[in-house]
Amino acid sequence: MLEYLRNFLENIGNTLLSLLRIALLSKPFKQIKDIKKSSSIVILTNGPSLNQSITSHWSFLDGKELLCVNFFPNTMYYEQLKPSYYVVSAPELWIDHAKPPYPQLSQELFENIAQKTSWSLYLFIPYAAKKYKTWQKKVALNSNIRIRYFNPTPVDGFKWFCQWAYSCQLGMPRPHNVLIPSLLLSIKLGFKQIFILGADHSWLKEITVDDNNQVLVNQKHFYDEDVSKPQPMNKLKGTRKLHEVLIKFVYAFKGYHDIEYFARKKGVIIYNATPVSFIDAFERISLK
Repeated sequence: MLEYLRNFLENIGNTLLSLLRIALLSKPFKQIKDIKKSSSIVILTNGPSLNQSITSHWSFLDGKELLCVNFFPNTMYYEQLKPSYYVVSAPELWIDHAKPPYPQLSQELFENIAQKTSWSLYLFIPYAAKKYKTWQKKVALNSNIRIRYFNPTPVDGFKWFCQWAYSCQLGMPRPHNVLIPSLLLSIKLGFKQIFILGADHSWLKEITVDDNNQVLVNQKHFYDEDVSKPQPMNKLKGTRKLHEVLIKFVYAFKGYHDIEYFARKKGVIIYNATPVSFIDAFERISLK
């Protein structure tokens, strides 16, 4: 009884806090109609396994609607696969005052998008990016790119309240990974089958602490797996302590379970086709 009461009071507090966040941070979501061409979409995240998944199962991707994230446009696969949707969520990639090396990385990324995209592309980015003009000037040079903004506002509390916020695109589980907004946007776009590739999420075994008590994480991607090195995990000011790194991972993995519940309520099936993935929320499927 005491545990039930504690959870109830906690949900009240989290719901009220989330309502405040929505009131202060969220904007009305602009609906996108009649742009999807099929009922299925493949989300290409940037984990180390993506190289093997693409090369071994190219025929599976051929002709399907694709969504890519973050630095995917810097790779040769971008022009070969021509994804219809692109999601970027990390503030370091669009704010003007990011710490090095992000200003250079951002410039390279958006220049590649502007120069390479010869097909119709929907670029999804948080509403907060709208006030920063540097990245927009580059993208504006290409008429094939349509920009759509989304609310990365973190919401928590009663399940019914979270489901409502997800449905209205007013908020989402804490977006500590770009896969979280990618999944909710895919559901909102009307896809009934979502396949995930490249979501290894195997960071736990890549965590070390050096003799200076600096927490290092080797965040490998399919495009830098051979040269990637352990690095501190940055935040807007400073670097994360071990408990902060682990909490960030907890929020991400819990968020996937919240999204899986939401997807089932919407009649959507999410398949994790990533080999050896640490995500335990979605139904597993092998492309073999």
